[in-house]
Amino acid sequence: MQLPLVGEILTKIDLPSLLMVLSFTANMSIGFFDPTEVPVPKETGLAILVLGSLFFVYVLLYLRRGFFGKTKPMLDHLVTRGPYRFCRHPQYLSFIIMIFGFDLMFRTILGVFFTLTLSIPSLVYRGRVEDRLLKKKFGKEWEKYAHRVGFLFPRSRRR
Repeated sequence: MQLPLVGEILTKIDLPSLLMVLSFTANMSIGFFDPTEVPVPKETGLAILVLGSLFFVYVLLYLRRGFFGKTKPMLDHLVTRGPYRFCRHPQYLSFIIMIFGFDLMFRTILGVFFTLTLSIPSLVYRGRVEDRLLKKKFGKEWEKYAHRVGFLFPRSRRR
C-alpha cells in the first residue's frame, strides 16, 4: 500500500475554507479566555450577534445548496438577486457581524483584535479566491456583476 504524497493531500485541501474555519475557531476560543473587557454592555454584543445570525440565515436560505461546499462555485448560474444584489459576499459580511457580536458579547479586547487581524483577512482571502473562480466560470456575466456590486459592502451610486 502506497501512502499519498504531501503534494497530493495539499491539492485536495480547500485552503481558503480551512483558513476561515481556523481563524474563526481561534477568534471564538480567545473570547472565552481573554480576561480583558471592552466597556460595552454584553446585551449590545448579543443584539449584534443575533442580527448577524438572522442575516446569515437569510443568505443561507437564499443561496440554498450553493452555500454548502468548497470555495469552488457549486451552482450552474450566477446568483445576483436577494442579498447578492447589494454585495458579492453577504455571507462573509454576516460572519463579520456575528464575530464582532460574539467579541462584544464576551467583551473581549483580544477577540476584537483577532477579528481585525485574522478573521476578516481570512474572509477577504476566501472571497477573492471565490471571485477568481466565479470569473473563470461565468466570464463576462460575472465581470458585469462585479462592476455593479461591491465586494462586502454596497457600492455607492454615482449621480
